[in-house]
Amino acid sequence: MQYFLRPAACLQVCPFSLRVVSVVGITYLLPQEERPLCHPTVERALKSCGQGGTAHVKLVVEWDKETKDYLFVNTEEEYIPDSDSVRQQRELHHQPQTCTLSQCFQLYTKEEQLAPDDAWRCPHCKQLQQGSITLSLWTLPDVLIIHLKRFRQVRMMKLQNMVKFPLSGLDMTPHVDYIYDLYAVCNHHGTMQGGHYTAYCKNSVDGQWYCFDDSDVQQLPENEVCKQTAYILFYQRRTAIPSWSANSSVAGKPCCSWGGRHCG
Repeated sequence: MQYFLRPAACLQVCPFSLRVVSVVGITYLLPQEERPLCHPTVERALKSCGQGGTAHVKLVVEWDKETKDYLFVNTEEEYIPDSDSVRQQRELHHQPQTCTLSQCFQLYTKEEQLAPDDAWRCPHCKQLQQGSITLSLWTLPDVLIIHLKRFRQVRMMKLQNMVKFPLSGLDMTPHVDYIYDLYAVCNHHGTMQGGHYTAYCKNSVDGQWYCFDDSDVQQLPENEVCKQTAYILFYQRRTAIPSWSANSSVAGKPCCSWGGRHCG
């Protein structure tokens, strides 16, 4: 921006306002703010962003017209393009985020410091103390159902993060000494406003995976089970024998099942 201050320009008051772009409610920062990026308005902009956090926080300097005409030589309106660093950060921001199911459990059980407003009174010293909270897994069922958070209520957005989950050998030893194997996945396709559900299920008779899409059933390669559309995961504890598996064969011989009917 080719603007230049006039010589000896000196003001005792702030001649402009700082506005945070894309924020609902109060959008202006006070001139006397010592740490403007820690202002609640900026915090609100960060919390209302899309998946993976915000690419950047954009501030607009709004000058008083009379002051602007006095201070600057050139006051004509001109287009101010974003720098290359902003463009690169925006492209990086929109790349799909990836994590593992183990990382999700680590985050879920991570110790969290409570806010000062949630302080508790110590029964010994009678003073308010800032505490912490930790969620622990004390026991787990034979059938473990994991619901991945795919929907963000703040801006009615669906989270598209790729969660990599194991098809076999899910080790819950950090919490409980159990090993799980995946046998079904519920997928959600679409947005919060509308979508479609499909299911991937493993046949306990032939050990093959199948994709159920309404009335259509197709065999599914094992390397295509773990996808970005995964919404609910169904795991079976390895030492537990499900009733549907025990009833699927007689005297060690496979019976006629849905896998045989649909796939010959």
